[in-house]
Amino acid sequence: MACVWIEGHESHRTSTQYARKYASQSGNFTAVSGRVFGFGGGILSTVMVTPPVGSGNTFVMGFGFRFATHLTSLNSGNQGFYVETGPDEQFHLEFESGSGLGVRFNLKRGSTTVATSSYFDFAVWHYIELKVTVRTGTNGAYELRHNGVLDISGTSVDLADTGGDGWDVFAYRFTSNVSNSVYLDDTYICDGTGAKNNDFLGPSIVEAVEVNADGATNQFDQNSSGSAAYTHVDDVGSTSPDDAGTGGYIGSDTNTHKDLFAFTDLTQITGTIHAVQLGVQMAMGATGTRTVKTKYRDPDTTEADGTSHVVDSTNYDEFTEVFDDNPASAAAWDVTDIDDGQFGVEVVS
Repeated sequence: MACVWIEGHESHRTSTQYARKYASQSGNFTAVSGRVFGFGGGILSTVMVTPPVGSGNTFVMGFGFRFATHLTSLNSGNQGFYVETGPDEQFHLEFESGSGLGVRFNLKRGSTTVATSSYFDFAVWHYIELKVTVRTGTNGAYELRHNGVLDISGTSVDLADTGGDGWDVFAYRFTSNVSNSVYLDDTYICDGTGAKNNDFLGPSIVEAVEVNADGATNQFDQNSSGSAAYTHVDDVGSTSPDDAGTGGYIGSDTNTHKDLFAFTDLTQITGTIHAVQLGVQMAMGATGTRTVKTKYRDPDTTEADGTSHVVDSTNYDEFTEVFDDNPASAAAWDVTDIDDGQFGVEVVS
């Protein structure tokens, strides 16, 4: 795996949804008009931390941002995009608003400023990409691109504040409510592992597809009768999930039981699909533990396994998985794979 996290603010638009996706969450992203289509996220004192996702010394990130006008509330420092190992910072990227100038970014290791970008105009969307070699001493390096064009770069720098190389966690850490002024969208995060998606992907868009029909196999208990299985798992990102009672969930205690679902078609992405992120929200119906694996069914009917996940809580959590390639064909994703494919889960043990 090389692409490790995707955030498009489409399938997650409420505090409850974000809380399930991230390992820890406070504040929120408010739903705003997106960079290319749909929705983006306005920063509302947002602190959201991923589970461990990356590995190694290479970190690559792309994100869209729009800063409506000059404001100073984000200039207080210690706010921004944090790259960490465990709970500890390695480096972070801060916004800086300049009156009459625009917005620029400061790349920092703790309180030390390593580099500063050019200024970018207010009131328009921009796409920023950052690649960092997360190493100590003079072994670190960085490159920041604006709309696909190099802005700043450097080598022989320290970008590992803990005194040890590497990273595994990404976090949004903002204390300011600037939800009406600062918007984010179309975020990807990669590490340096694997043969694909281990470098800049170029300005990208993130499009969500949602469950809209039963797939080829539906063996889970629907917790009701007379309705299609998909209607129990099709909660949209703008609402809190419906978890209880009739229509609220599907479940099974039987090994090898699986449920597959069809999804809405892509409407915005017509070219290269770098990666697909699948999020499945699961919980135990009673105290205990189950292992469940994700599934993909190709349009040619070939089925492939994803990762196995241990479900051990009666509280719902989102199990997030990124596929760099179609796991059934081992080839790059194309639009047909999404429009005519199916995703789901299978009980393992």
